[in-house]
Amino acid sequence: MDKIFHKGKLIGIKITKLGKKTQPITDAKEYMQFLTIKHPKGTRLDSHYHSSKNLKIKYVQECLFLKKGRVKLDIYGPRPEFKFIKNVYLNPGDAFIILNGGYGITMVKDSELFEAKSGPFYDDKAVI
Repeated sequence: MDKIFHKGKLIGIKITKLGKKTQPITDAKEYMQFLTIKHPKGTRLDSHYHSSKNLKIKYVQECLFLKKGRVKLDIYGPRPEFKFIKNVYLNPGDAFIILNGGYGITMVKDSELFEAKSGPFYDDKAVI
């Protein structure tokens, strides 16, 4: 796991390997809750659901999961300046969680990604 900070603020987390059992990756206070789950055959996790709560989301956080290919992410710091911080490369099976700031994606190879973000979603995309 590689955590990217800018001025003491956690911008994003790159995940390349799963830990043992069920491990939370993001802090419980983040809007995007991300866990890795790795158990042997035959393991059964308890059936469950999440009860309704009146939640307020201040920032949209996202997670990118690369299924196939290779991508380059341009990682930017938080608003208002959105200063470029660094490039991060994802390989198949890697995930990147964007907690603060912005990002750009360049497909280095033909690629397939999954993207999840906190919602509800409004057409709020602003180009950096």
